[in-house]
This record gives sequence, structure tokens and C-alpha cells, in this order.
Amino acid sequence: MKKIINVGGQTLAIVYEEFDEKVDLDSLLKIDYSNLMGEIITFPIIVNRFGLLLADAESAVAEAKLTLEIYEAKAKERFRVQLVGENGGKNPTVDALNSAVIQDKGYQQMKRKYIDAQKVRDYLNSAFWSAKDKSAKLDKLSLTIQDGELPDEVLERRVNGIKVKKVKKTIE
Repeated sequence: MKKIINVGGQTLAIVYEEFDEKVDLDSLLKIDYSNLMGEIITFPIIVNRFGLLLADAESAVAEAKLTLEIYEAKAKERFRVQLVGENGGKNPTVDALNSAVIQDKGYQQMKRKYIDAQKVRDYLNSAFWSAKDKSAKLDKLSLTIQDGELPDEVLERRVNGIKVKKVKKTIE
């Protein structure tokens, strides 16, 4: 996946792989002590993926909220005119106007979309903070590992859905 963002007047292209279709969250957020090195190497990428997904979810919530607020403002104006006509020229009360908007089927549909967007955001927020917690624990565990090369059992395999490759360094 590729995202184009503007930061400080610069346009940046962020390229990353998405999660597979199905992610076993419980399995992903447990520390695999049998492959601790693989966990330490790959988990910052997982935290980043959750962060990007959370940013997308936050954006979806903001868009749903804006759409809802626009619809609500238009509905209030429409109902204000309608209720003035029904009340013989008297302005409707705030409660009557709010009640009319809440009973509007279009408003209810928009509100449900907004609530669903919030729910998705909250799920991703929970997963993100759980991943951050695991990452912090892995950071502490990494201090117990001795310096040396990456064990061969970690090389050229998938860990946390990420392919680990050994790259030969060239000396110039």
C-alpha cells in the first residue's frame, strides 16, 4: 500500500504492506518466547501498521462526524421552516426541532455510520496500545540478548507476517 502525505511543505510517499486478510490478534499480541529474536526484529513494523490503520480510522471518524453535522444543520433548517408553517408562524422550540431531527431516517442512518466509525477506531486504538505494550516489553527483553549475528532459525522466514531476510554487507 502507498500513502502520499504532506509534511512541512514536503510530499512524502509512505509504502507499507497491509496485514493479511485475517489477523489472529490474540496470537499476534502474545510474545513468542521460542522466537524472541524474530519478535524483536519484526514487531516495530506491526506497531507501525496498527498506527497507520488507526490514523485511517481517525480520519474516517472525522469525515463521518462532518457529514453528520452537515446533514443535521440542513435538516434543522428544513424542519424549522416546516414547523413554523405548522405552528402558525411561531418559531419551534429547540426541543421540538431536535426531536424532529432525531426522528429523521436520514439522520439516524448518518448517526449509525458515525457510531460504527467510532467503534472501528476504538477497536484499532485498543489493538495499537496492546501492540505498543508488547513492543515495550520486547524492548526490555532485547537488553538480555547478547551481541552477535541473527540466529539462522530466524532468517528467511516469516515472523508476525513479515519476511525476514539477511542482507550481506559490502565493504567499500
